[in-house]
Amino acid sequence: MIEITTKEGWRDHVNTVHERPAPITLQELRTMSFGDRALYNQGRAQYSQAGAFVRTPQFEAFQRAVRDRVMLNAYRRVGKLGLILSGEPGQGKTTSLVEIGKAHERRRREVGHPAAGRGKIPVVYVAVPAQCSAKALMHEFARFLGLPVLHRMTYGDLLEVVANALRRCSTELVLIDDVHHLDLKYRQNIEASDMLKQLSERCGGTFVYAGIAVEGTGLLDGQRGGQIGKRFEVHVAVPFPLDSTEEKARWGDLLLAMENSLCLADQRPGSILSAAVTLHALTGGEIGLLKDLLQFAALRAIEDGTETLDLKVFEHDLRRRQTAAALRPETPRQSRKRVIAR
Repeated sequence: MIEITTKEGWRDHVNTVHERPAPITLQELRTMSFGDRALYNQGRAQYSQAGAFVRTPQFEAFQRAVRDRVMLNAYRRVGKLGLILSGEPGQGKTTSLVEIGKAHERRRREVGHPAAGRGKIPVVYVAVPAQCSAKALMHEFARFLGLPVLHRMTYGDLLEVVANALRRCSTELVLIDDVHHLDLKYRQNIEASDMLKQLSERCGGTFVYAGIAVEGTGLLDGQRGGQIGKRFEVHVAVPFPLDSTEEKARWGDLLLAMENSLCLADQRPGSILSAAVTLHALTGGEIGLLKDLLQFAALRAIEDGTETLDLKVFEHDLRRRQTAAALRPETPRQSRKRVIAR
């Protein structure tokens, strides 16, 4: 498994490309030798899990916003602009953050940009540990960059070393994941939040945060939050709705892209659309839950040799869930709500 919180791991992640296996018929798959079929299945699993990425309208809007700010911040001395990707678990925030960083670095390499030259680090990825102090967060930056950290080094020393390294390495994009761990009810987290602002002003990179319900952490509240709120645009990752015709079309596009990524030999393209409403009810429109649900179903189809999604299983799962919900005892709060509604 590639660890992307070090520059070596991140570089391996950017370099790794999982190509889609060549499509074959069910008959061709069945005539393969055991070893060849095992290799083909491994290639399908790698592509489905790590190679395929579905570009949703939400992702594309966020990626455009990142590109705009990278361009503008390159010419700003102070008041750099940033972005925050917020949302509940299962909305693909980390996946989106990492994909944006990977796409940015690959784009820089392809055009021969100086930021991707020898000894440069165009993208830095850091995950915020729980209950993180400013010094501990500086250690995470130093760990990614491979900087030696001495015990006698103060917070100020670390800030200076990290900021200098980011400038020398021409870092353009600083991705900070799990920023919800910076809950400002705790003093050490306030210090860490202030440190990020200082670091942003002292290096040329565009800072992009991602976390769970960031709006409720206090990061955007008060005097400190006022500055962040003015300079950082908040994008909220939400489940796919299914109300309007346009929203149903977007959900259908997502299902078609997911279906294609599974690489099943006997899956008729577009057949998944007949289960669109069922799949939305099962997942609540959450892309993470949908991906897991379909990949487990694809695994069963590969193992039993059918090589096609059993859509009836989804309907059965939904009926079973609905029955269980109907038999579940009412909580006192639900009972009071029902009485009030009368």
